[in-house]
Amino acid sequence: KKVVISSDSSYLGAKSGINLPVRLHDQVVGVIGITGDPVEVEKLGELLQRMTEILIKEAHFEEQLELENRARETFIREWTESIFEDEQVLAARGWMFGINIYKTRVAVIIEMSDFQKHWYERIKNADIDMEEEVKLQRYRHVLERLIQHHFPEKNEHVLTSNSSSSYMILLSVNEEDSYQHRKSMVTERINDIQEALIKTYNQKSVAGVGSLYNSPREMWKSVEEADRALRFGMDNNKSFYYYEDLGVESFMYDLPTSIRLDFVERKLKPQLLKAVPEGFLTLEVFYRNEGSISRTSEALHIHKNTLQYRLKKIKDITGYDPRDINDSTLIQIALAFHTAK
Repeated sequence: KKVVISSDSSYLGAKSGINLPVRLHDQVVGVIGITGDPVEVEKLGELLQRMTEILIKEAHFEEQLELENRARETFIREWTESIFEDEQVLAARGWMFGINIYKTRVAVIIEMSDFQKHWYERIKNADIDMEEEVKLQRYRHVLERLIQHHFPEKNEHVLTSNSSSSYMILLSVNEEDSYQHRKSMVTERINDIQEALIKTYNQKSVAGVGSLYNSPREMWKSVEEADRALRFGMDNNKSFYYYEDLGVESFMYDLPTSIRLDFVERKLKPQLLKAVPEGFLTLEVFYRNEGSISRTSEALHIHKNTLQYRLKKIKDITGYDPRDINDSTLIQIALAFHTAK
């Protein structure tokens, strides 16, 4: 209850004034005390009491929201990493967050380009205050809200922060739609998000898309595939890439970097290949045009004889003929390994 002290002699060691309880959910969590004439300070005390209770309720709500978000992130991690035992328990937990784990989905991972480098440069100074850290967290939240804005269908899609610079979307799709229709819908979604990121925040991004799965225990596959497609997109300066469109790149990231580099050295001899003008580019364009001399020379803006000379020079240096079907397989694998980081 409110306690009014009318004079300095009312209580030993106390001064005249007013004491007001601060409540949260009908529980007293603090007291505001103001000295002075009780008649004069009562209105001010009641105003402070209401303001304090509002602030405490907001802080409590934010704390509960943070706990709920952490629980949701834990649930999504266990689901997408397939580290759960009882599928029924997982499904029940999903319903608590409004998530149906039995919907057919594809995983999409969106990485913000140069995000970490940009913010590292801003906060690496030891003298910087917490303001930059707050700005970073706010920026991450606004990016997440922008992405969420493009998924108005409630409880259909799942969006979560994947790291400090990337976001994961478990995109719900209609399994009965044709393959081309599903792919065009996913492509349209990604294009809209990436265009909005550039238009609103001048933030470039790269996206990787996994395959379609309808079993909760297979969701991890789509996430892993999306990650590989993302890495390939980042290595090759593509805005987004589908895992299903990968060739040898679908497994090359499983190999240690040292093994990939050794293969490149043995098959392509990069240092010696420098003797061929635009040697790597010539090979990439040659295979992109399915070994067509005319289309490759046209794409490179060189004469056909010049292209023929380059290809012969590459054979002399590496020992592998780019036009031979057996040798070309090894060369294309080495090119993929050379591009990967």
